[in-house]
Amino acid sequence: MTTTRYSRAGDASPPSDEQRNASLMEELRTSGWLQTERIADALRAVPRGHFVPPGLTENAYVNDVVFTKRDTDGTALSSVSAPWLVAGMLERLAPRAGDRVLEIGSGGWNAALLRHLVGPAGHVTSVDIDQDVVDRALRVLAGTPWQDVRVVQGDGRAGYGDDAPYDGIMVTVQASRIEPAWLDQLRPGGSLVVPLRVRGMGRLLRFTAENGHWRGGGWEQCGFVRMRGDGAPRDTGATFPVVDGVRLRVLDSVLPDAAALAEAAAGERREMWSGVSVGVREGTRPVVDLWLATVLDRYGRLLGQPPGGDGTVAPLPGGSSATWSESTLAYVTMRAADPSNTRFEYGVAWHGPDAEPAEQTLEHLRVWDRQQRGRPGPSLMLYRDQAPTPPAPARVLGSGAPHMVLTWP
Repeated sequence: MTTTRYSRAGDASPPSDEQRNASLMEELRTSGWLQTERIADALRAVPRGHFVPPGLTENAYVNDVVFTKRDTDGTALSSVSAPWLVAGMLERLAPRAGDRVLEIGSGGWNAALLRHLVGPAGHVTSVDIDQDVVDRALRVLAGTPWQDVRVVQGDGRAGYGDDAPYDGIMVTVQASRIEPAWLDQLRPGGSLVVPLRVRGMGRLLRFTAENGHWRGGGWEQCGFVRMRGDGAPRDTGATFPVVDGVRLRVLDSVLPDAAALAEAAAGERREMWSGVSVGVREGTRPVVDLWLATVLDRYGRLLGQPPGGDGTVAPLPGGSSATWSESTLAYVTMRAADPSNTRFEYGVAWHGPDAEPAEQTLEHLRVWDRQQRGRPGPSLMLYRDQAPTPPAPARVLGSGAPHMVLTWP
């Protein structure tokens, strides 16, 4: 991003908050997260700097998260969300004047933006399980044009029935399932925007009702502070050390044998290539990861980098889709497909004596290229009662109601 330097009387002076906010909004527009003038107007009218704690104001107009509370072990418990993600969630929820909106997870800034968008005829309720977070949100909202936001302490998994029904619900904590109360408290035609963990991947989804069930889409990569509470799911998956600096995270899958995994990773790295090449600007990796998470029974995320970046087990930046057998680890890799490094080819690296996991993954990459590339991508269907048997390719996720089914066109 270009940095503009402002000067006065020949001396350099820092930009004002208004100038910093304008630069941030231009960055959001350029990146595609900010799309409509209504959301832009809200971001101009509700300054993020007012909601960032003292001592952290230098980060108020930086396009990144600001953590406001941590546990004793350093785990983030509350934050002022990153502007790109806030803009994206508001664009997807698209609150209208007069709407009633529920926010799950309080911080103040997001609630104020919602209140600006729904106007005096609308209503915003924000619920958080942490009384400290509630108290802070009330303090920063007090005396502002948005001070009539109702901020309450409670378990967000239960929504907030006293102010229901809602035209929209925005969840600003990481969820691993969709809570029945969220669907129950929406008006017909309402929408739910939620960051959901799908087989270990955090994705932003918008759900709307459709013929007796719900359809979710969007799938932007994201990360949030995890949901808390006595009833909140605590299964964040299992993590297996692979080699120094690299780990395999597995959620909603059969677990590998840790000793066999380490033994395989210590072996020679071999590679096979798919012939599937993509442009560097196509942005296919998130959808390819979802495809493999659908079609592979044994699925995990290989994360990290070996010290010095020169190890034989080397996931892609941001992580690689991975699978395994009793004796072998296989994972997605890429290589340059032209001298200018503008195109890259998908391949599979594997360690161990069994080539089948690599061959299987390679074929799935080719099937994606033939059948799904350039198409709309997956949907996540929600069913209150028993889910119908989905046509392949599809995968039932988790357990319990509402039942979640990942489907492809």
